[in-house]
Amino acid sequence: MSLESAAPPVVSVAVPLRRNRNFQLLWVGSAAAFLGLFVAEITFPLLILALTGSPGLTSLFVVMQTATMVLVAVPAGRILDRRDRRRILIATECVRLATAATLVTAMLAGLLSLAHLLLAAVVFGSVQAFGTARMLLLRAAVPPEQLTAAVTAEEVRTNAAELGGPPLGGFLYGTAQVLPFLFAMVMFMVSAVMAFFVRVPAPERSCEDEQRNLFTGFSVVLREPTLRGVVLMLMLVNAVAWPVQLIAVVLLQSRETPPWQIGLALSGLALGALAGTAFVKFLHRVLRPGVLLMAVMLAEVPVLLVLAVPMGPLGVGLACFCFGAGVPQLRVLMDVLIVRQVPDEHRGRALTAVFTLCALSVPVTMGCVGLVMEFRSPAVALLILAGMLCAGGVWALTRRHLRRAEWPRELAT
Repeated sequence: MSLESAAPPVVSVAVPLRRNRNFQLLWVGSAAAFLGLFVAEITFPLLILALTGSPGLTSLFVVMQTATMVLVAVPAGRILDRRDRRRILIATECVRLATAATLVTAMLAGLLSLAHLLLAAVVFGSVQAFGTARMLLLRAAVPPEQLTAAVTAEEVRTNAAELGGPPLGGFLYGTAQVLPFLFAMVMFMVSAVMAFFVRVPAPERSCEDEQRNLFTGFSVVLREPTLRGVVLMLMLVNAVAWPVQLIAVVLLQSRETPPWQIGLALSGLALGALAGTAFVKFLHRVLRPGVLLMAVMLAEVPVLLVLAVPMGPLGVGLACFCFGAGVPQLRVLMDVLIVRQVPDEHRGRALTAVFTLCALSVPVTMGCVGLVMEFRSPAVALLILAGMLCAGGVWALTRRHLRRAEWPRELAT
């Protein structure tokens, strides 16, 4: 027997995530970007309400942001599959930085207007359409066996940023209206610098893929009945979730609640999501994916009804906590059922297709919610949203393929 044949086989050991340079750079940059984004997003409605006093115009900001995201998402997916995702991430953070800088300049000069804020909504929505660049880079930076741990770490990071962003934004806004955007500029700069030093292998591109059209992602996601049902339910949940934060801001602002208390109450959404991550593994083990989706939807209905009852920031924060607890289940469900099932050469378009479909109903819902709050009350808007979720959950219960859907085989072992 030769020495070569007697030698033990070489076992490749993956580098732990804490020592994975690319993952750590992406994680730090992502934490900075999300913190800056959440600080800015709590500031926009407060600023528009201060300028106009109109909930309808405040909702118009989100309408324009999400409508732009939907329009840009389809070509964005093709670009993400054909171009360097790292450069795209750097470019998007630089655009956010420049947009925040224009807002700071206008505020310091006393020239800030509603038109300027709505233009910022369009820019932020366009950039958000390329947000999957960071997700795709993350999946290229870690080996497959570490992907679940990496996604969980990203989930914790997102929820931590969402937890700290609203109260920090409210505190900065209460100190000086310009401070949240100055802070956001610094965070976007940190994210761009971290992305600059990331080095991941470029995905392979096949000649066949070059001939695919813009709508490949939609066909990949929607050709399977169960995925179609899941995406439809996620569309409904997303259409309801976006207005909840705005309604909470309007409710508390109408009661003359200080900005820092408004931010603290809204941080209940992220605190609930952080708590919900502890139950992801258990719920995914005991419930089928379709059943889990229906359970989360129907559980949110009484939360919205409670939120419609007049109460202070503590009560609103507790309701937000309960509402946010279901978010991690849906994010991981989407990652497992959709993201991991799509080949990398189609993943950019598939991800943007999912996000586009989930965002399609948001502009309409936000516009309607804004009109309801303008002419009726936030409580009526909450009752309408609760009715939508209830109707969607009941419809899902009648879909046999959703009730009997199973997790992918590799997750059941």
